[in-house]
Amino acid sequence: MRILLCLLLLSPAFSFAQEWKTFNNDSILFTAKYPADWVNKIKDGKRVFFTSPSEGKDDAFAENINISVSTNSQYGTTLKIDEFVQPIFDNVKKTFIEFTEETRQAIKWNGIDAYEITYSGNRKEDEKMWFRFIQRFCFYKSRLYMLTYVSLKSNNKFTETARQIINSIKFKP
Repeated sequence: MRILLCLLLLSPAFSFAQEWKTFNNDSILFTAKYPADWVNKIKDGKRVFFTSPSEGKDDAFAENINISVSTNSQYGTTLKIDEFVQPIFDNVKKTFIEFTEETRQAIKWNGIDAYEITYSGNRKEDEKMWFRFIQRFCFYKSRLYMLTYVSLKSNNKFTETARQIINSIKFKP
């Protein structure tokens, strides 16, 4: 009887659980889990995008995660991640009219040293829209894993889901 009661009490929570898919492509050097209502596309050969569902007819921007993997024998050997990130970040700042660095931290991603930077602002080509970016950079086996999550600064609806996707990413050997 107690088991039946527990199941009845828990069943509403399970019915609202979101269905997740697994991204795994033989030519892409990572796997990821993402919600079934997000769209997954591969562009430019090996750039992977996960795009949020539309929030309706007035949805001006689809939040998205894009991940690219590039290979260079210097990544992680003669070139270290902390030396690599700063020049990229300096160049990114130049593309903004107004720019705010929110956080910058050394983290572990798949157990490997990485950097995560969160910043916001309005870019020169989209000066009326304010965006928030979360970027991660990591060297693994002479590869650079570079991830960017982009959302409107005023919309945090998908941030937690984006974090779940980001944390599900596993590098392939």
